[in-house]
Amino acid sequence: MLIVMSGCKGGGAAAGPSGKPDPGFIGDLPEDAYVDQASGVYGGTLVIGTNLNPKSFNPITQVEASTSWIITNVIYESLVGFDRVQQIETPSLAKSWESTPDGLTWTFHLRKGVKWSDGEPFNADDVIFTFQTIYDPQSVSSYRDELVQNDGSMPAIEKLDDYTVRFQLKQVNAIFLDVVLDGFLVPKHKWEKAFEAGNFRQSMALNSNPSDIVGLGPYRLVSFSPDQRVVLERNPYYWKVDKDGKRLPYLDRVIFTIVPNANAWALKMQSGDIDMMQLIQANLVDQVMADQGKGDYKVYDLGPDLPAAYIAFNRDNLLNADGKPYVDPVKLKWFRDTKFRQAISYAIDRDAMIRTAFNGRAVPLWGFDPPSNKRWYNEAVDIKRPYDPEKAKELLKEIGITDRNGDGHLEDAGGHPIRFTLNVNSANVIRVNMGALIQQNLAKIGITVDLQPIDQNIIVSKMQETHDFEALVGYWQSGVPPDPVEDKDVIMPSGTTYASFSRQKEPSTDWERRLTELIQLCSATSDMPTRQKYYWDAMRIWSEELPEIDLVAQSCFVAAKNRIGNFKPSPLANFTYWNLYELYFTR
Repeated sequence: MLIVMSGCKGGGAAAGPSGKPDPGFIGDLPEDAYVDQASGVYGGTLVIGTNLNPKSFNPITQVEASTSWIITNVIYESLVGFDRVQQIETPSLAKSWESTPDGLTWTFHLRKGVKWSDGEPFNADDVIFTFQTIYDPQSVSSYRDELVQNDGSMPAIEKLDDYTVRFQLKQVNAIFLDVVLDGFLVPKHKWEKAFEAGNFRQSMALNSNPSDIVGLGPYRLVSFSPDQRVVLERNPYYWKVDKDGKRLPYLDRVIFTIVPNANAWALKMQSGDIDMMQLIQANLVDQVMADQGKGDYKVYDLGPDLPAAYIAFNRDNLLNADGKPYVDPVKLKWFRDTKFRQAISYAIDRDAMIRTAFNGRAVPLWGFDPPSNKRWYNEAVDIKRPYDPEKAKELLKEIGITDRNGDGHLEDAGGHPIRFTLNVNSANVIRVNMGALIQQNLAKIGITVDLQPIDQNIIVSKMQETHDFEALVGYWQSGVPPDPVEDKDVIMPSGTTYASFSRQKEPSTDWERRLTELIQLCSATSDMPTRQKYYWDAMRIWSEELPEIDLVAQSCFVAAKNRIGNFKPSPLANFTYWNLYELYFTR
């Protein structure tokens, strides 16, 4: 009776470890199995909270947070790994690699005997195919920007044999190894026909048969229920073992519970309905901390976060497919004026935003990099514009924007009232509160802001694809590891996530052209002092011209059940479960 009772006793979201010696792996271990230094026991289901539906299961075309949190290092893996605690590159599906002294030739040696999650063999053809999909402009992959060379070409890639591939570059790419790390591999045998037919971008959609979502990660898809959950099961062909020779991963299943409301997410952590919570909103930290003892979990303070919150104005001066401008020409004239953006920066009270929206758990930002980015942050290049409504009005007056009729509202030289719509993530109370504070701050200088909370995926679509917005509050997530070249998609005007005017074919201003040149120069040398000089020159332009107005960086807090073994939280994504393959339940 005691055995039955202790075996059935609940205590959280997941079942306890089963202790099964073989949880259902298939086939022999790979000849070149990866040996991890962890140890643990089999069994249990880990439940992780996430705040958005994924947009796709395609790791090449979809890389925004809602998708990458669920698929990268979970369903898919790449040639190179990265230890988020040590912050060093590690072998992964490539067991080793080498480069020539000039940094132009890179050779990767693949593990033999590895199989995809459907049991098909993995080899060099899959690597070649994956990078073909990244290179293809029709895929609209953000990774492409990290690989493109000065003449617009891509590094040549060739298969030397079934387990060896070689890249040939025309110029040095300072972080080529880390770019390869971002190339999550997809199987040629599943998607070659779709690629040849021009349909690869639509492949691995949310309504796909789960059996078609084939990867090399520790888990494979079982089901996706929109607005509810993503269910994953152990990949029975996984290619890593622990230090005792036991095949990984330890957990039977992983469930991502979709909880759009941050307050509800916190309550689920407190009640034990989920096992971990990454990036706790600052206004909820105290609430989650209060139940640590009762809920048998711990809240971890990881210091200042790398993601930066910003406001961006739509500066797209092109015409859409219908021959109409993306932005009202009257408003576009404001948005494209540097002094207008500088005035908005002066008009926003960052300190009040930190106190109210972030409950004091954030730091102000004046440029792209938070102070926590030790290698790249340089306070000297950031132009600080502390809260100064009078300075904001002076700058606006210089470009013809004043209160012309004494009604307390600003108008431009044509008599048009200064008014715009601001989109924020409706599911994120901090973003909504940020928008409300921006609305209040700008009202004090005579600008009307129509605050419009909408779904985050719609905001992403507006920024990256349709360009039908006026202003938005967003945040960017730094690459892993943090490096300007990893962030080219955010920094460069050609980037998919360059918030104010993404995917520019040619820079729309002289300063954007110079910004592009400097980031390219930073990418083309491996000498760190030289790279830093180019980058800091670029960030001086960024801070002066404000393609986005960076506002604050939140402090990073996460929470996890005490019974999760091998737990190694990091301020770098995936925060609490980047090492999912070695997590297990201690009891």
